Amino acid sequence: MKNANSTDFAQLVTGFLTDYLPLQRCYSKNTILSYRDTLKLFLRFISEEKRIRLKSFGTKDFTRETVLEFLEWYRQKGAKSSAANQRLAAIKAFADYAQLECIDCISPLQEISAIKAKKSTAREIEFLTVEHTSLLINSPNANTPTGLRHRVALTLLYDSGCRVQELCDLTVGDVSTISGNPTIRLHGKGDKYRTVPISESAASLVNGYISRQLSGTLKGRPLITNRYHNKMNRDGISYILKKYAIEARKADPTFPEHVHCHMLRHSKAVHMLEAGINIIYIRDFLGHEDISTTMVYLKADNRLKNEAINKLAPKVVNEENLPDWSKDTGLMDFLNSLG
Repeated sequence: MKNANSTDFAQLVTGFLTDYLPLQRCYSKNTILSYRDTLKLFLRFISEEKRIRLKSFGTKDFTRETVLEFLEWYRQKGAKSSAANQRLAAIKAFADYAQLECIDCISPLQEISAIKAKKSTAREIEFLTVEHTSLLINSPNANTPTGLRHRVALTLLYDSGCRVQELCDLTVGDVSTISGNPTIRLHGKGDKYRTVPISESAASLVNGYISRQLSGTLKGRPLITNRYHNKMNRDGISYILKKYAIEARKADPTFPEHVHCHMLRHSKAVHMLEAGINIIYIRDFLGHEDISTTMVYLKADNRLKNEAINKLAPKVVNEENLPDWSKDTGLMDFLNSLG
């Protein structure tokens, strides 16, 4: 039953997220959350930037021009073209759905569906060095309940190479801290599960956290919770990361200025490559469907190796003392003969 106090746009959003995506298209929970986050960001733009009250924003206001303005606003906030294109894809999917439900607005909605994504160059993988990763993870004070909870979150985000939503979905029962073979069970994309190993030190930290803060908790309860003991969401994890990134930057000015949650997953992959771990194992560890997705880390690894080689290479020849090869007429005659 439709809420008489809701706008037609609000009703479309509700139907899209609660009926169309999960029931008609059978999309996974994480995919739906991704679409939801895009629509939340769009409505934030409408409210904060356009100064339009959400109670008065209707489908007739959902236009091509508004969407283009939103994308430009998103880019100006620092988003890369690839990220903006992902937001656009979600909005176009919503516009396609809205056309079926709101025939009167089909023409302007088709204009939104026709927006083309901007070409984006292959983005360089952003990751932290081992030293910066250690500084970040050890920033929370593990002697306080909040600090311990935050350190567990950052540790698992890196140590397991999990996605942010996978971390949020972890339950107490997903953790196995058996000595010699500690693991966690992750609920990944496509509603698939995978079990990955974690380090003994991470297992010890998680054990201490469970015994001190989650003792007697049912196995189905969330592992990472907020201050109200409810399941942590992605915004909460992002807040934790940014909070301690600021502290890390104060301690070490070389610490990157812009850090995001997925950077810890990237860092784990690059560090595994540096340790000589096979790319196939890394693919399975990260839960990638296609090996080509994992191959992007090889470029980052090769760049690191080249930088290290150039840094360590001895300067065996002083270029200033090299002879001018253009004055070697014998060599010049030889080169010219090749033409």
